[in-house]
Amino acid sequence: MTAGYDVVFCHRWLDAHPLERTLPPPAAALHPLYVMRIAAAFVARHAPAARIVVLTDDAGRLRGRIPGAVVEERDLGTPETLQLGRTRAYRDFLAEHAAAADGTGAVFLDTDALALRELGPLFERPFDVALTYLAEALEPPPAALDEWGLPTDRRLSAINFGVMAARYGTAAVAFFDAALERFAAIAAAGDSFLSGARNTFSGAGGAAATMRIGDVRTWGGGQFALTSLMSAQLFRGLAPESMVAGARVLLLPDSAWNYSPPPGRFTPDMLEGRWVLHLKGARKAQIGAIAAWFAIG
Repeated sequence: MTAGYDVVFCHRWLDAHPLERTLPPPAAALHPLYVMRIAAAFVARHAPAARIVVLTDDAGRLRGRIPGAVVEERDLGTPETLQLGRTRAYRDFLAEHAAAADGTGAVFLDTDALALRELGPLFERPFDVALTYLAEALEPPPAALDEWGLPTDRRLSAINFGVMAARYGTAAVAFFDAALERFAAIAAAGDSFLSGARNTFSGAGGAAATMRIGDVRTWGGGQFALTSLMSAQLFRGLAPESMVAGARVLLLPDSAWNYSPPPGRFTPDMLEGRWVLHLKGARKAQIGAIAAWFAIG
């Protein structure tokens, strides 16, 4: 029987998401609460051993609107520090549960990430922190790494922030402290960090427009920091299990644990062997059809 654990979402109330301009109209028009309600319903259906937790900056507006969820109010910073605030909220949530002695923990999901099966068996594996890596971002091996341990070419980020897990305990807290320290250093570097190839991205979901980051605290800083922290384990030969910042870190392939289908294409057979479906960017426009296929409303 799968032991209890938490699935944690984070929601900051915004008049407009800072990356909304990069999305095509069908995805940009989706209300964030609609997307999160579906994500929570997927957890309730496929991962019933989990407690659903939503961290938000205004709990009063959210309580009762996500069926079955525990809603906790947090200081999530400003819209300009959107991802930094979320990273701190994850760290603080882990610190509050560090004394838990049952060996379980939390799975942190973006609100457009859908659980496809019971996630509890992950905690049967030995780790303090589990991250997902993008295999195509590791090949070919980068010709050069910069002072942050990041490739100097235009490859995709090797670590994605949308699916992570941590076992309750001081080791996971120490790892997130190290990640926040790296995040702060990257943010302090400002334009010198964001110059060049690192700050050129195709629009979300493969849109033709190019997106540029103005401030890593808003977007990108979390996965930049994690990729930098894990550089040796990613770019000097993949090390699926390692010790980093005092924590046992498990690297999970995104093809199984953080799967995103090609933009505009989805068939149910694509989900064979997947644990989490992540509808990044323009893929969010498909969430209603996918929920209907699963008979989840």
